[in-house]
Amino acid sequence: MGGARRQNSGASSSSSGEEDGDADWRAAIDSVATATGRDRAASTSNGSATKSTKHDEVDNRKPQNIKHYQIKAQKLLDGILEETIEIVGADRIHILDEDSMNSEGGVRLFKHAPPGIVFDHIDELQRPTKKPRILPGKEIDEKSKKFRWQLQSIAVDGMDIIAAARDSHQKTLAKKEAKDAAAKSAAKREEERVAELRKVRGERWLPSIARDRRVNSRGC
Repeated sequence: MGGARRQNSGASSSSSGEEDGDADWRAAIDSVATATGRDRAASTSNGSATKSTKHDEVDNRKPQNIKHYQIKAQKLLDGILEETIEIVGADRIHILDEDSMNSEGGVRLFKHAPPGIVFDHIDELQRPTKKPRILPGKEIDEKSKKFRWQLQSIAVDGMDIIAAARDSHQKTLAKKEAKDAAAKSAAKREEERVAELRKVRGERWLPSIARDRRVNSRGC
């Protein structure tokens, strides 16, 4: 009986101790939660107060009066700008289009800067504005016969070339025909001479004439 009472008293004391520990733990958590809530509320109230004070300070600021040295510096800067900067009217300003600016080749450091390095540079040929003279330094009448002859001598025309070729062809053909006619007439005269000799001397002299012809042909 005594042992059972002791066991019951020990169990009741342990259960009461556990309940006391749980109560202390809950009380500690509640105290921490209330402390953090107060700190947050204080910080928000302080922040709003500081913001309101800053706005009040900005609103309460008064514009400062311009001092004497500031006026002198402003006049000095105005004089420098008037001497160094030239004001031009809007009609004299040449505004470049974006397309023309972008069409130029090169590398640009800034948007409105001129091109520094041009990769594809195209040299456009400038056409002469005045009529050039054929012979510089001499006055020539372009309507004279001499000028026309000089112009024809250096000009090239297809029809003129064909006419010149036809004339040269006719000349060479006439020369060849004359040469052939002279050869034929010479051969005919030789045949007539041989025929006359046959009538006078007979056929015996023919081998000697042939021998003489061979010697003459070799010598030539």
